Amino acid sequence: MNDASKNMIKYRAATKNDFPVLMEMYTKLNRYFYTVGYQLPHPEDVGQAWLDSFKRTLGRFSNVFIAEMDNQPVGFVLCRIKRLPQYMNGILVGEISDIWVEKRGRHLGLGTKLLMIAIGWMQEQNVHSIEAQVLRDNIPSQKLFEHMGFQLEYRAMRLLLDNPSDNDA
Repeated sequence: MNDASKNMIKYRAATKNDFPVLMEMYTKLNRYFYTVGYQLPHPEDVGQAWLDSFKRTLGRFSNVFIAEMDNQPVGFVLCRIKRLPQYMNGILVGEISDIWVEKRGRHLGLGTKLLMIAIGWMQEQNVHSIEAQVLRDNIPSQKLFEHMGFQLEYRAMRLLLDNPSDNDA
């Protein structure tokens, strides 16, 4: 990447005006999840459901940072803060919930920079540590997180049942 390209990339916190493009990018990310091992059902209007999961806490317990090229969003990272239960000392833990970079922004260091910004914000919130869940076949994300110093701590496994009761609760 040359110096002119670097100058075209900007990073900033998301605002409500970004919600439509964020929902669009998250929908692409969600589609990608199914190609790298995700096994849960496809929710309807997943972008809106995702947005609804954090928009009330934006700037307090969650934050979305955006990468822009030529004043157009090309990537984002969603980070969250959560308090562990008291039996786990009730500490604050950061979470990288989602990260996405559009094809035209890949291999330019945007993912690394977005993670650095998210980690910095979570450090300012005095978290104990930061976690991320990465799907088993998402090798690019695994490499990115390892590059940033994340270490494998545990594996999650899922047993799919023949007749799941999706909405019988």
